[in-house]
Amino acid sequence: MPDAAAPLPFQTLQRNFAAYIRHPDRNALPVGVEERRMRIYARLFYNNIESFLTNTFRVFREICGDERWHALVRDFLHRHRADSPYFYCIPEEFLEYLGNPHRTGPPVQPFALELCHYEWVRLALDLAADADCTFDDDPVGVDDALALSPLAWPLRYAYPVRRLGPSCQPAEPPAEPTCLIACRDRRDRVRFIAANAVTLRLLQFVAEGRDTRRCLAAIAAELDAPPARIERTGLATLNRLHRSDVVVRAG
Repeated sequence: MPDAAAPLPFQTLQRNFAAYIRHPDRNALPVGVEERRMRIYARLFYNNIESFLTNTFRVFREICGDERWHALVRDFLHRHRADSPYFYCIPEEFLEYLGNPHRTGPPVQPFALELCHYEWVRLALDLAADADCTFDDDPVGVDDALALSPLAWPLRYAYPVRRLGPSCQPAEPPAEPTCLIACRDRRDRVRFIAANAVTLRLLQFVAEGRDTRRCLAAIAAELDAPPARIERTGLATLNRLHRSDVVVRAG
């Protein structure tokens, strides 16, 4: 009886075929397959994925330069084991690769993961399912119950992701984080709205299901600020975010 754990011949061929495509320089050519054809397969495979990654991570690609970028992409293809079979999930898999604490591939800048996440968010929101909520333009008051749109993502980065580029590559994060709100509005436009830590905290309270008055009271308590002033400025902020389709009426 054959060993049940031993791979069948076609399985061995498949594994060798995939290994060669992932990294032709480190894996042997599969037995019985013409080298010219295998090199075509490997080149098409690499170019398709590299192009998709470049289109998603344009700033990071520019910062890396040709040599480091192609070394990263090749190492990603060679070592990373994706959980999703869908092509549009490749950039998210690349994020997992960069964030792997055990990654042994080419070194990257300390801000690389945050920058790539920031660049990926636009694609992720663009592909996200439509929000199951209603958008309107009527002003909101302190007695209204609000909710965070499923297509609005509060973001906090240690590095100034919007300013990073070939001429801006800090080795250490600045004292203040970068706070943003990524949002896809009712017209399917993806935008990034500048925010601050207080606004993100306010949105956290909104997402927890607190009514507007309690949200503003909680902010006032945390800041040890006059409730009337916080109610006035906070309500103005919520109305601005409501007009931008970041917050919506609950229910």
